[in-house]
Amino acid sequence: MFTFSAKPMAVLVIATMFAGVLAGCKKAASEEHEEDQSLPKDPVAVRAVKAERSNLRPSIDVVGSIVAIPERTTSVSPQVAGWLQKLGVVEGDRVQAGQEVLHLDPRMAEAELAKATASVEEKAAVLERLKHGPRPEEIEIARHDAHKAQVAMEALRGEVAAMKALRASNEVSAVQFQKTGALLQAAEAENASAAAKLKLRQAGTRPEEIAEAEARLAAAKTERAAAKLNLEWCKITSPLDGTITQLTARQGMYVDHTATLATIVDLSQVFMQIRVPSAYLASVKAGAAVDVRPASLPDKTYRGRIARISGQADAATGDVDAMALLANDEGLLRLGLACRGRLWLPEMANVLVVPVAAVADRAGTPVVTVIRDKTAHEIEVKLGLKTETHVQVLHGLSVGDWVVTEGGYGLPENCPVCISDAPPQAEKAIRQK
Repeated sequence: MFTFSAKPMAVLVIATMFAGVLAGCKKAASEEHEEDQSLPKDPVAVRAVKAERSNLRPSIDVVGSIVAIPERTTSVSPQVAGWLQKLGVVEGDRVQAGQEVLHLDPRMAEAELAKATASVEEKAAVLERLKHGPRPEEIEIARHDAHKAQVAMEALRGEVAAMKALRASNEVSAVQFQKTGALLQAAEAENASAAAKLKLRQAGTRPEEIAEAEARLAAAKTERAAAKLNLEWCKITSPLDGTITQLTARQGMYVDHTATLATIVDLSQVFMQIRVPSAYLASVKAGAAVDVRPASLPDKTYRGRIARISGQADAATGDVDAMALLANDEGLLRLGLACRGRLWLPEMANVLVVPVAAVADRAGTPVVTVIRDKTAHEIEVKLGLKTETHVQVLHGLSVGDWVVTEGGYGLPENCPVCISDAPPQAEKAIRQK
């Protein structure tokens, strides 16, 4: 028969109870350890600011390239066909309006001008003679010719009268009588012609003759002006101040008036061609400011203005081309140069904004971390326009909400936080929530 003493039994019970207590402590410690892994025991120091209402001057980043202004661009073509005798410029040269850039062989044009000039002189002499009328000696000659014709006619009339009596007595043959009569008729016609010429000489030049001569002279002068213009066109000049950006002409080549020989662009002002996203089209107006930074001049910024907005959108994207006018006094902006720019949109008054640093991206959704009851909470927000430093919040926040700007990335929900380097009123506001 076995017996048990009370003391060993008590020890066993105490040992069992102690083991249970130890097991419970281990379990509690394990759970506490798991909680420490998900949420830090001490508050995480973050930087935060209040969401507030403010005036916002938004902008959008744009890219584009330098292009010529159409009104400041000209294509040089000859007015007449011919052989290129001389090239006075090369690509890249700066030229002035009226400066000769190309020259055609002028010899054919010079010959045509000389011929036209001689014709004018001839027509002018004829007109001058007609205006002054016949000279006195010409009138005197015409009077003498008329008198001579009259005397000859009278003589033949007397001879015919005498022959009539002789013919009646058959003393003159019929043939001879007819021959004398024919001579009389010729003398009468000659007398009439001489008398008419004398009358015309005495009357002077008829107005119709002068008008006809004047018309011929005017036509000759027109031909001379055309010949002179053709000669001038052999000298091809620049119509504006600018730079030779393209030169296709070669000395000695034959060209006609349809050929483009050179392109001249006034580069004192240029366009930056940009594409405005459709989402911002309603906010972009002519006159909007654009800050432009060329790729080849990263330390230089040009201030321009939107001068033109295309009336047609891209069928695929809805984007619209716009032209920003830039001053190019130093001539550093060249056609085709790639540029980056910042297009400034109209100022927005009294809108809810937070720093750009407060906004994170969660699978394509914008989120911010707010502080409530001294703990961090990630919430989704709907954003509007933004600047380099601030962004408009359309939905998700209220004025006065504290949003984390530094140290909030990856914090678990309800993580205890404290504001670092914040004004005392910020700490007090957090504690009171």
